[in-house]
Amino acid sequence: MRTSSVRHERGEDSRRRAGGTLAAVAGDLLHRLRTATRPLVPRRLHARATSVVGYAASLALRGDRVECPCCGTRLRHFVAYPSLYCPRCGSYERHRLLALQLRDRPELLAPPLRLLQVSPDRPLERLVSRGGIERISIDIDNPAVDLQMDVHRLSFFDASFDAVLALHVVGELADERRALAELHRVLRPGGRAILQVPVDRQPALLESLRAAGFETEALAAGALGAGAIARYGLIPEELTCLGRKP
Repeated sequence: MRTSSVRHERGEDSRRRAGGTLAAVAGDLLHRLRTATRPLVPRRLHARATSVVGYAASLALRGDRVECPCCGTRLRHFVAYPSLYCPRCGSYERHRLLALQLRDRPELLAPPLRLLQVSPDRPLERLVSRGGIERISIDIDNPAVDLQMDVHRLSFFDASFDAVLALHVVGELADERRALAELHRVLRPGGRAILQVPVDRQPALLESLRAAGFETEALAAGALGAGAIARYGLIPEELTCLGRKP
């Protein structure tokens, strides 16, 4: 029995290594395809071309070992591009984590809702483009958003929104605390900021949220269990940081 168990563990390790190699190869091929097609496509159509290339890659990788909760696609494995990437919708670990957490905590973005989305993420479109959600998207240099605006200086009235959503934005700002103060200002009492930053920035973000007057809560990927980590391609240490305005 012990010998059988050791063989089983070694087999699992080999399959994990093989999966990592395949993901890296798939990522390299995806990069080559995107690089080859970009010069042939007008710039205004680059996003569409990327979607078409990704769709083709997702067909080639069809399987049932992993699943993207953002788009529902099932694959043999995600693509290493550079971390675990869904070629169908473009999700990374942070997007899939939030999609799962919103499935478990639907009240966080439950309609009716007025939502401010900072630097919107394409993989989350299905989650935020639902009936009853009035969304306003902003970015400082993205022409595809509703308003081009600096999050350090928001032009909205006080208490304008029920929720704010910003993934991997706040930790890269020049003045994080000023930005959080602005988000606090435009939220209504009881409203929530839903934020993510890289793992090494998470403790600092929670501290900054508290300093800005938020009540904080951290939703951990690890709480979903090892099976979900593997199935959905998550980072166990990653958190979604919630800040509630009292």
